[in-house]
Amino acid sequence: MTATDVHIKLIDTFPLSAFLIDNEGSILHVNPKCLKMVNVSLDEVTGTSITHFFSEFDSCLKNEGENIQTSFIDKDLNKSEVLVNYSSIENTDFGLLYVISAPGIHSDIFEKQVFSNVVLDNIPADIAVFDKDHNYLYINPNGIRDIETREWLIGKSDFDYCDYKGIDKTLAQNRREIFNKSIQTKQQIEWVDEYERGGEYVYVLRRFYPVFSGNTFLYMIGYGVDVTELKRTQKKVVSNEMRSQLILNSALDAVIIVCPQGLITFWNPQAEILFGWKSEEVLGKAASDIVIPERFREKHLKGMRNHNEGVVGGAVNGIIEFPALHKTKGEFPVEFSILPIYDKGVIINYCSFLRDISARKNKELEISQKNKTLENQNAELEQFTYITSHDLQEPLVTLMSFSDLLLEEFSDSLDPEAKLYIEYINKSAIRMRALVTGLMEYARIGIRDEAEEIDCNLILKDVLKDLSAQINITESNIVIEDLPVIRGYETYIRLLFQNLISNAIKFKKENGLPEIEITSSETKKDWTFTVTDNGIGIEEKDLDHVFVIFKRLNNASLYKGNGIGLAHCRKIVKMHHGEIHVKSTFGEGSTFSFTISKTL
Repeated sequence: MTATDVHIKLIDTFPLSAFLIDNEGSILHVNPKCLKMVNVSLDEVTGTSITHFFSEFDSCLKNEGENIQTSFIDKDLNKSEVLVNYSSIENTDFGLLYVISAPGIHSDIFEKQVFSNVVLDNIPADIAVFDKDHNYLYINPNGIRDIETREWLIGKSDFDYCDYKGIDKTLAQNRREIFNKSIQTKQQIEWVDEYERGGEYVYVLRRFYPVFSGNTFLYMIGYGVDVTELKRTQKKVVSNEMRSQLILNSALDAVIIVCPQGLITFWNPQAEILFGWKSEEVLGKAASDIVIPERFREKHLKGMRNHNEGVVGGAVNGIIEFPALHKTKGEFPVEFSILPIYDKGVIINYCSFLRDISARKNKELEISQKNKTLENQNAELEQFTYITSHDLQEPLVTLMSFSDLLLEEFSDSLDPEAKLYIEYINKSAIRMRALVTGLMEYARIGIRDEAEEIDCNLILKDVLKDLSAQINITESNIVIEDLPVIRGYETYIRLLFQNLISNAIKFKKENGLPEIEITSSETKKDWTFTVTDNGIGIEEKDLDHVFVIFKRLNNASLYKGNGIGLAHCRKIVKMHHGEIHVKSTFGEGSTFSFTISKTL
């Protein structure tokens, strides 16, 4: 390619109208911008004298390199004032005349140039332009703030700057190598300069961008931005990631991280132990193929797809139990949770925590089997108790009948002492029958239908009707607060309240009138009821024995009963997953409190 061809290529890229002229003033070439200006074809203008368009061209030659105001003559011989500049091209027979401004032609270019200069001077980055020898053609204020140093550096290199500042030339040498490589490859190159400033390391991201016209290098644009904070943050992130990985690797649970497509990206040592696969064997593979039994894989993949699409549910952010797959040992139960990992609102990974619960499941099965055995034994015992109690009734009835018959048939022939013995036998048989009847009733508690909604206000209304005779005789005053609707077994709840109220009336003070109050409260899990009286109270030493079956604490001649009512109450409360307690002050009264679970 000749020198003329090179310069033709160059001026064709100029944003201004330009004429390539020989020493005789003949036009050798004009760029596309210029063709629009003269409004003729390239063939028409080539070889024409420059004075055909600029009659005062001689003044441009005399004032080479300066902006000259002159007249432009178009093809219709119309004149317009323009600003031009002529420069000869060193070591050639050519010169370049370019039009700096012309009415309606280049004003937009200069507006853009002014705008570009403002942007370059104020952009928060180092901007520089270099020639082919890596010498500075332009530096913006962000690159070098001192204007004198900036102007001094134009036409000089980084090596000159290092000499000027008395600093090491390693960075300059590195940049020169990158500069040459960028020209050779015609590719943009990025790198990070690292150096110390004020006792701290500073990091600057730099970029060389070569500008070519065809195969001819024109200039190099250099760019630099301070990324020190980014680097420090990056180091912190790397440090945090290393710490997080150390924690995950040390976790007692198996930890598996998968991407949204379900491919394994992390597999900690505990996962290797739990599933029998080494990390290098599974990374990049589908987790569903490694740890999920085949019959559940489609369900697992569907769940992941749904969550990726924004459907909430499944195992994400929860804890569930699921069968997992060991490499060689088959299925085993695990407890696991999945946590989505977000970046700017987008899921980038799922982190799963898994734990082998085989031992717990075996223990639960063992406990379940023991509970079932215990339930069967209790049912058999209750049945045995009921049958035995029922069968005892017959000989007791016989004993009572024959004792009555003896007294009736042989009363005249029996002496007073014999009659007394027979009366003892009869009373004991009656007492024994009452105990056996109570035992039968106690054994029957627990035989129940489904739990149902119970309005305790209606239950108490019926109980008071049943106890109306006892209430009227003793002139009892019973105050009942508004009670809740609960879930339970109606027959037994009725018996529970009946026994407690009946006891409160029975164990009244000798010359006092019974005052009884029934209240309720609730917690998140239970209903709590209290029955408070002003009766004789219970001695502290007897508080632990009041719920024991057949345990009588008072004089049988003064207070009738079999010692089984409170035992019934405790069994009924247990049936409703609750607890029953008593607080009492001897001689002042008692408060019985019991709870009914809300989870029946």
